[in-house]
Amino acid sequence: MELHTVESTDSDPAKAERASPPAEALASVAGTTPVSQPKSWASLFHDSKSSSSSPVASVETKYSLPATSPLVSEKQAEIKEGLVPVSEDPVAIKIAELLENVTLIHKPVSLQPRGLINKGNWCYINATLQALVACPPMYHLMKFIPLYSKVQRPCTSTPMIDSFVRLMNEFTNMPVPPKPRQALGDKIVRDIRPGAAFEPTYIYRLLTVIKSSLSEKGRQEDAEEYLGFILNGLHEEMLNLKKLLSPNNDKLPISNGPKSYSVNEEEQEEPGEGSEDEWEQVGPRNKTSVTRQADFVQTPITGIFGGHIRSVVYQQSSKESATLQPFFTLQLDIQSDKIRTVQDALESLVARESVQGYTTKTKQEVEISRRVTLEKLPPVLVLHLKRFVYEKTGGCQKLIKNIEYPVDLEISKELLSPGVKNKNFKCHRTYRLFAVVYHHGSSATGGHYTTDVFQIGLNGWLRIDDQMVKVINQYQVVKPAADRTAYLLYYRRVDLL
Repeated sequence: MELHTVESTDSDPAKAERASPPAEALASVAGTTPVSQPKSWASLFHDSKSSSSSPVASVETKYSLPATSPLVSEKQAEIKEGLVPVSEDPVAIKIAELLENVTLIHKPVSLQPRGLINKGNWCYINATLQALVACPPMYHLMKFIPLYSKVQRPCTSTPMIDSFVRLMNEFTNMPVPPKPRQALGDKIVRDIRPGAAFEPTYIYRLLTVIKSSLSEKGRQEDAEEYLGFILNGLHEEMLNLKKLLSPNNDKLPISNGPKSYSVNEEEQEEPGEGSEDEWEQVGPRNKTSVTRQADFVQTPITGIFGGHIRSVVYQQSSKESATLQPFFTLQLDIQSDKIRTVQDALESLVARESVQGYTTKTKQEVEISRRVTLEKLPPVLVLHLKRFVYEKTGGCQKLIKNIEYPVDLEISKELLSPGVKNKNFKCHRTYRLFAVVYHHGSSATGGHYTTDVFQIGLNGWLRIDDQMVKVINQYQVVKPAADRTAYLLYYRRVDLL
């Protein structure tokens, strides 16, 4: 049964903005009077009023905006509009205090689904947004932060947080049926009525507001890269807010988001030589290893998506050298013919491999091997099936092969680092699928993205293709299909369900 959503009748003057020159891209969004010259960056993120067909549940805030000091002249006060540094954002300290004390809520919430209108090449963004809306701790986190109007907050230092708070407020609760475990029947299907589709132009504009390689013209849009852009961006804004609460702490780095964990030149230092924090650990059978770790500053985003991998370098007659690295998405190589399932890919990830061409500082080539293990598992585990492979000729090919993935995934103890194997009970490493982002087409330089999401009110699955929403069964989520391949798998820890 297909449920097509109706397009919002919003007469948003910003909706045609992609064809406009850059100056016009700064014009105010829905409900404000278009102006020839933009007043501020803040107009990108705030509506003065919402369309009646796009319900926005505004969060009433108990905080009042700090009064402007009488010593500040009107001219100076006018400058405090638009995008400003965190130190000049009067509301930033309030959000910082909220985030410092936030408790992440993992309880699922039944939301009325809404399709997303795509008037450009935004399917890779729309598919990612639907997966994030279906992620309970992400939804609850953004609903916890107040939705400020432009009047309440004329300037902002957190454009990405603002936009995602606004996005989550576009969705309204739907009552859960009394028997959530009942089979998928006609009655429930009839009850799923999508709300009006809308176009999240304020999300699209983040690509130009926050400088990113994703906004370069002519490059292939990638849902995994976009997810990284969002999670890193939110994390960095939250780190900047944290600095307001500990201004004398210079140790707070700006970014500690995920890094690639292939051996690169930066890692090719003498095993055992320190960088950042370093300590010696005694492992199994009294073997010692030197472990390096960057300062991992926690934010609510790392609290949801942040995991750590341990990369150990083994060299004959030297101490093992281990590096802890953070990740938001766990990258799974699926190139080998032997890899047919997610479990195969995970086992391949932790297999010990020899590293060729490793030289010491005296230019002497040495034989080393390397092994990656999982040090810390996040509450929300996003698996990236690396389908786009760069060839030596410079081209990029898509791996069409089918990779089987389960609805319930248990991370085997053998994948964990030795020091944490016995600290993780089975419930801490068992996950349930709640969203799948698919890539359609055989080309690595084109194609389309869609998302399947688990809907708690339905106790079943929805397939969302831009503004089209339809009910599907679980078998359709996991069965292979010729026209689409799973690209990103979103899992939640079952003990937090």
